[in-house]
Amino acid sequence: MTNPIADISVPELSRQIALLEHQEIARGALDVCTLTMDLRHKYRRALVARDQAALSLVHREQWTAADVAEVICGHRACAPRAAVILEWTGLTPDGGTEHDLAERQQVAAQLRELLSLAYDQALRLLPAAPVELNLPDEPTERLAHCAHWLRFVDGYRAANEASRILFAAILVHHHGWDLRDVAALGGVTADEVSSALAAAAASPPSDADSGLLAQLALLDRVLEHNTERLLAVRDRALADSLADGVPERVVAAHIGLPAQERSAGHDLEPCPA
Repeated sequence: MTNPIADISVPELSRQIALLEHQEIARGALDVCTLTMDLRHKYRRALVARDQAALSLVHREQWTAADVAEVICGHRACAPRAAVILEWTGLTPDGGTEHDLAERQQVAAQLRELLSLAYDQALRLLPAAPVELNLPDEPTERLAHCAHWLRFVDGYRAANEASRILFAAILVHHHGWDLRDVAALGGVTADEVSSALAAAAASPPSDADSGLLAQLALLDRVLEHNTERLLAVRDRALADSLADGVPERVVAAHIGLPAQERSAGHDLEPCPA
């Protein structure tokens, strides 16, 4: 049968993470954001492929949940967790063999380790990245420059938040974790987790990882810090632009505010840093 994760190269991903140690910090901070997103996607694919092979063995070879747990967790005592994974209605067998299960479990475990290492690098690189590097001299150009990077950070942070909410909801829905405890671990609200329970039901139970959830919560604090640093630079450029007599509507356009906010240019004030 065709290996659904044959395109995933663990050595290449490992090389990319090792490269972060030697890169210039600003370049590494940018690359680590892309790398963590790519790793997360590949890790999830590996988990699903592993679970499909496990379900095939249950259907074809009469494997038990304890048999599966011995492969994916390392001991049979995790049979209840394996049973939850195998009973998920979104999972279908793909004809995987015992060899396939072992191979895919190895890839998933390697990707999990690489993902944790990548998040550790993000926690190192992002707060160290200089936000005033290569700033344009002209104030309005600086405003546009900051707006670009604020959109980038906001997008990455929004993806981080969505993952935290979904991970927390999966732990609650599939694995019976206390809603408030898991919300606190992920740095999200109980209401946000509750609103994601339906999405969690449609998500693989194996996509639950309290360790990654805690790392993502730490990463959000770093991203919040970088947002504050960028806003401080933006606000200085904003003040310089207004002092130079640049019309407020032009300033608002360079900041990149929505059209409805640009129309209220007379209310434009620097955001608190």
